[in-house]
Amino acid sequence: MKKKIETVYIAGPLTPTGFFSKHPIVDYLEAMSQLIDYSLDVFFAGYDPFCPALDFMFFLKKKPGKFITEAMIKRYSKTWLKRSDALMLTPGWQTSSGTIAELKVCIECNIPVFENLEKLNAREAVDMDIVKKWVEKYS
Repeated sequence: MKKKIETVYIAGPLTPTGFFSKHPIVDYLEAMSQLIDYSLDVFFAGYDPFCPALDFMFFLKKKPGKFITEAMIKRYSKTWLKRSDALMLTPGWQTSSGTIAELKVCIECNIPVFENLEKLNAREAVDMDIVKKWVEKYS
């Protein structure tokens, strides 16, 4: 019997790479928008998504004198990924070093990877051997 999937980590480009725009801030905002859109699709499909794009709220609400490092954000995301039942990829994930790192965690922790919501709903996970080849190819 397959494990029930409730929590889904949404993975894709977030750090500006030029995937959406040559302007870094526009690229970042477009990437955020895409991850949030896919997270909402997953949410309305009945799952509980973790959306890494929402960590910007920490920066908006932190107290003066408090600092958030990249290492802290990576730790936070990795912790939630390890607690997720699945990871779902979004378009452009191949350009994201963060997504490649997340796929490595999926391999280590045997977290199923899905290419889109339709595959998630059908429980058609990507074979882990293919995920390993993607990591090699896009690293």
